[in-house]
Amino acid sequence: MNLMECIILGISNLRRNPLRSALTILGIIVGVGSVVSMVSVGDGSSAMVLREIERTGGTKMIEIYKDDWDKQSGTLSSAAGSVVRGKGRWQRNRAENLETEDAFAILERARGIVNVVAEDDMPGWSVSYKGRTKESRIVASTAGYDRSHNWYPSEGRFFTPEEVEAASSVAVIGSKVAEEVFLDEDPVGKEIKASRQSFRWRGRSGLYEVRLKVIGVMEEKGDAMDTSGWDDRFVIPITTLQQRFKGRDDIERLRVEAVDVETIPLAIADAKRILGRQHNNTGEEYNYWTATEELATARKVGLVMKALMGGIASIALMVAGIGVMNIMLVSVTDRTQEIGLRKALGATRNDILAQFLVEASVLTLTGGIIGAIAGVFMGQGTAALISRFVWEGSNWPSVISFGTMVIALIVSVAIGVFFGLYPANKAAKLTPVEALRSD
Repeated sequence: MNLMECIILGISNLRRNPLRSALTILGIIVGVGSVVSMVSVGDGSSAMVLREIERTGGTKMIEIYKDDWDKQSGTLSSAAGSVVRGKGRWQRNRAENLETEDAFAILERARGIVNVVAEDDMPGWSVSYKGRTKESRIVASTAGYDRSHNWYPSEGRFFTPEEVEAASSVAVIGSKVAEEVFLDEDPVGKEIKASRQSFRWRGRSGLYEVRLKVIGVMEEKGDAMDTSGWDDRFVIPITTLQQRFKGRDDIERLRVEAVDVETIPLAIADAKRILGRQHNNTGEEYNYWTATEELATARKVGLVMKALMGGIASIALMVAGIGVMNIMLVSVTDRTQEIGLRKALGATRNDILAQFLVEASVLTLTGGIIGAIAGVFMGQGTAALISRFVWEGSNWPSVISFGTMVIALIVSVAIGVFFGLYPANKAAKLTPVEALRSD
């Protein structure tokens, strides 16, 4: 018999016992569907991190900041006090703080750099307009903050390098600040009052207060994941913060954009060299975070998730394979005389072996196709449950790849061949006399 004849005969034999075949297929559907859905959820972790990185600046970003404790010792909270590290002890990071001028130096001298922004922030502020007040957070930066964070004004504009140099009293506000403070009014061109409690001593308190002209409203980012709280902020020139409130030029961090991902190592090396010259150290005293490192970590976590959940789902496939073997053994027993008659009419051992292997393969392939389709919906459902109950607001994606579905189908057929081999071989070894004499 040729392959097509084997397939037709196999399908006709499976249709003789539809309930038994359906129950066997169900096991394959559950197993394959579980594997596809778990892999899609595991791949979703990397996709989610990549999505958040793109929303907040992209994979070409490098963030430079100073830790309170030396890099070789790890990071501790500042509450650890003045613990000094001798041999095996902690030591404070004595490097100079980063300054605004560092951003201009890196942008001018480093290779593979297209944008550098100096940033600082200060919580505990409130914004008021016509008696309406909202708790907020001030973020100060040089020009280019909007590009650095992939966060642009939906109304008005962002401040310019000239306004940063002049320490202008201008601000770009978040969408929630505009909504709650200005209500239906157009904020652009209006003046807000920003204030913050500065100190409290012997029952007396001091107050930071400044009036700022609103020149733009930032697009809505949403209060989830890495952009949580962004819409409640207002952004001002970093020189305004330094001259009006801090009285010094130190900053919290530098945000550097490389030309592309491949030039990030070169950009970091140049940044270390430049910062070392700027602050009379090696440049290694500062931390250099990259988006690619976070993405690589997410991929590792995704692989672990896929390995663990895929292993559990594989157990279901193994159980389904045992079910295929049982059903084929029952089929051999039920059709012993048929096998004997076919052999008496000239069927060879290979014909019988092929017939039963094709039946097992058709059975598992059918289950694999249905299971792969079901796995798409199972993965989406699992991702939705994670977003709703496990990690609220994460919008965890389900990533289905064509390769995963093809592999699932190949695995389902392989299970049919593997677990159908013993029953098929048992049927093929029967002699015509033995088969026809059986009850």
